[in-house]
Amino acid sequence: MSKQINNKKTAATDNDKALLFDSALSSSFSHTQFDALIELFNGTAEGIFVLNEQGGFEFANPKAAQLLGYSQQSLIGENLLSFLHGSDLDKYKQTLLNWIGIKDTPLSIGPNEVAINKANGDVIEADLSISSMPKSITSAQKLYVCILHDLSTHKAMYNRLKIQASTDHLTGLANRLALDESLKKYWQESIQSQQPLTSILIDVDHFKKFNDTYGHIKGDKCLQKIAKMLLQCIPSRECLAARYGGEEFAIILPRCDIKTATVVANHIQQQIAQMSFTDLGLPPEVKITVSQGIACENNNQYRTYEALLYAADTALYRAKTEGRNKISTIV
Repeated sequence: MSKQINNKKTAATDNDKALLFDSALSSSFSHTQFDALIELFNGTAEGIFVLNEQGGFEFANPKAAQLLGYSQQSLIGENLLSFLHGSDLDKYKQTLLNWIGIKDTPLSIGPNEVAINKANGDVIEADLSISSMPKSITSAQKLYVCILHDLSTHKAMYNRLKIQASTDHLTGLANRLALDESLKKYWQESIQSQQPLTSILIDVDHFKKFNDTYGHIKGDKCLQKIAKMLLQCIPSRECLAARYGGEEFAIILPRCDIKTATVVANHIQQQIAQMSFTDLGLPPEVKITVSQGIACENNNQYRTYEALLYAADTALYRAKTEGRNKISTIV
């Protein structure tokens, strides 16, 4: 009696549409060995399936069927290429075509990251490995065993950790690490393209007094309101707003000259002057101000990106010593 994907009988209509996995195995491969192989594959937590040399499914274990969104039996006769997404389709199509013409040579590919189309239209990211099955257990037909490892959960976790690692927890802006990395990148682009790069450092005036008077919880809410406003003030998504530390913020403006940066700084100053804290339960007369320092890299004025940031800090210090609530520029 012929053995099937799930080691049970299938209807004649299924036999018409599918090749049976065991019929492709060598006659020297016993039924006992076949049963053990199926039991091993079916009990594996990774998706395992077997392809013929045209890329058609000869076998799929429960995990592979789950990942692809099909039943085990409905996969038989389907082609791997129909599940591959985007550029992966062309890549593996060419691979399978090349393999057909190669004789008596064990072949393997992967693991490679691929995008897989599921039955419900979702796309999952997975690692796919394909290897020739030994001739000792196959008949004249070439068979390839494939391992499919779902990366979706790991990818989602990695992306969350990546965002967390580059984001200031309180304000949601870029943190100091992301600021340094972005500034390095923008600096190199500025030097290579001979385009300006401007930095603005912003400090909340007398913020300690605000905290001491209204409490640190409301102080945190104040910083969050400022952060939200800064994101609205930057002129493009290529610009970066970051928390520099404490009550200090930084704005990085690639390809923006000193005049553009001054317009941005004036807009920030105006928005700060209009800011109300009545939503925090504070009286309408409670106001804050900020001091800002601006420096611009143009025509190799500064040797390093740290020097540019230091210049903006020097300008900020000048704005504070001149009475605060001011914008100071180093040209």
